[in-house]
Amino acid sequence: MKLCFFSDIHGNGYAFDAFIEEMKKKKPEQIIFGGDFAGYYYDGDRIITQMRKLGFPCILGNHDRMLLELLEKKRESGQLIGRYGNSYQRLEKGISKENEDFLRSLPEFYELETDGLLLGFFHGSPRNFLNDRIYPDTEITDRNEIALFEKYDYVFCGHTHHKLVKRFGKTILINPGSAGQQRDGKGTSYVLFDTGTKKWEICSFAYDRESLAADIDRFDHEDEERNRRLKEVLYRNFMEK
Repeated sequence: MKLCFFSDIHGNGYAFDAFIEEMKKKKPEQIIFGGDFAGYYYDGDRIITQMRKLGFPCILGNHDRMLLELLEKKRESGQLIGRYGNSYQRLEKGISKENEDFLRSLPEFYELETDGLLLGFFHGSPRNFLNDRIYPDTEITDRNEIALFEKYDYVFCGHTHHKLVKRFGKTILINPGSAGQQRDGKGTSYVLFDTGTKKWEICSFAYDRESLAADIDRFDHEDEERNRRLKEVLYRNFMEK
């Protein structure tokens, strides 16, 4: 089976549309989303609607959980807006009931058994489904923690927005980076994995960053520092090929 795993779209509708065009060319048999529809940018409700209609398996991200807590009045909007921008304000006021119910239905992990492999999909990792951060320099030495990974032949995760491939015990962990907000200077991206050959490719793709930057000026203009941060990460160390 040829599958695609992508994660952390964060309301970036320009990147999402470009990703969908990529999938029309690559034609994977299965597409799985690793969480974080919400946070940072402004097209979250439309993206959730499209994902519901496309029927991709999706898992819950930490930002999706925070959005649900905001809708449940367990969080203050000001705190989230201060850190992550007015995307939360737009979703709080504008998310459809169908999309809210969809987010509430999402599992915190997803498992797939195919071609003799057991694959685990997480936003964080098997040791903390939503919030674990595994970076290229992360080391795990505790045998009990390693055993959580070794349940699977391959683990796919997101959350850090950094591409990586690491081995924990007998298990290979793959993070494709973020499809909506790259932070590693290597572009927005996803991973293709062939379960028959056990080969993978992390693929970067381009999207209309200038239009997203204009949206940031439109929706997050009142706080200069937040405006700068939301735009800086789009271009961080990234050179067009």
